[in-house]
Amino acid sequence: MVNVNISNLSKANLLERAEQFIFSTGLNDGASKLCKLNMKYGIAQMHLIQERYGFAPKAFFISSPDETVSRNTYRWSSGYGYGGKINWGSGKDKLVFLNTKPNHCGILVGGLWKEPDPYELIKNMNVVKSKELYLNDILINWDFGKSNHFISCYKAKMESDVKFPPYIFLIHGSAPEIRGDKYGVGIYIDQSKNLHDIAIEEKTSLGKQYILLDSDADDYLKLNMKALQFSNNKRELIAKELFQDDYEIICNQPHQFLKDYNNIYLGCNCTDINNDIIKSDIFPIGLRADLPAYLFKGYQNLSLEVLNKLNFVKRAKDLELLEELQHANIIPHGAGYCFPDVKDVIDVLEYQDQRYFVCELKKGKNRLKIVRYVSDLQFEYRKNEIIQKTIKLDLGKLAARLNPIFSLKA
Repeated sequence: MVNVNISNLSKANLLERAEQFIFSTGLNDGASKLCKLNMKYGIAQMHLIQERYGFAPKAFFISSPDETVSRNTYRWSSGYGYGGKINWGSGKDKLVFLNTKPNHCGILVGGLWKEPDPYELIKNMNVVKSKELYLNDILINWDFGKSNHFISCYKAKMESDVKFPPYIFLIHGSAPEIRGDKYGVGIYIDQSKNLHDIAIEEKTSLGKQYILLDSDADDYLKLNMKALQFSNNKRELIAKELFQDDYEIICNQPHQFLKDYNNIYLGCNCTDINNDIIKSDIFPIGLRADLPAYLFKGYQNLSLEVLNKLNFVKRAKDLELLEELQHANIIPHGAGYCFPDVKDVIDVLEYQDQRYFVCELKKGKNRLKIVRYVSDLQFEYRKNEIIQKTIKLDLGKLAARLNPIFSLKA
């Protein structure tokens, strides 16, 4: 299966092969099933392109318990889900897949010694938004009220010998400033003409991908590292503006970023503290505004014992991926989207490069909802089952439970 000439395979066999390279630790609910079905198409395309350029066609996806969909239509249409890590090489193969769209989103966790006053926070927030704040000569775009980005405050309950201040805040945000061409080459292939001009378009029987090779891959990885540092610094700058000097940074963890040439974390914390990107072994998992959030001490994972429980070992050995899975180093960053009305995903209808997902609904006999873009589905966020699965898989040790005081989007 590993060394077969896959360019000669039929579309059905390509997808069947790609499915073997998806290792799911998700909840197997509707969103998880959609993720796995869609990811087959992305992984199969990656395999074809890897082989085309002389690399072993072994790209794989290892999900975290919050495995779910991507509501970004371009990423989803390219065959990628969310909530896990995609690997397509040793980390040194100069091949980058741009359709994955790294956005450098992350969560800053800060500690407070007194309970925050929401009125003062709103006042400070409006002062910040009235300013023109610059970071590295880039004008800050306030994105802390968009989509699932937020500023939330909690009262901490210690669950281990790791001690934190009594009050905690989370700032969740990314770096939309540098997705397009305003400051040079942008990060997003569908928003940056400059990036599009240097990218290589690769058409496959399952869709189209854009890639970078060699020196262009070098430049893009460097750009990503700068963007990641910008995003981290931006959250720290906003924290200082909002909370003045009355806080301490506990951690500032990215959960959507290109780690190297061949690894991207898509909506998933990376627990590899031996990497320069990860500065702390404390990781936040945020659920919903009406539920507690959690801080975990992250582990190097997955353990062989857990891989055995998941029945991954034999397949991983056959695919020569066992060592890579033992260095997955994943832990959820949130609950992930779920779809309250979707019971199952029973088919994928294909027309040209378009995919329509046939979803069986929970209510009504034989009722179906067929969607191309999952952003059209009614969604909510999962609950504590994510935390339970994280503990069950020994991805980390619970360090603190954060009981919500208020969440602010503005």
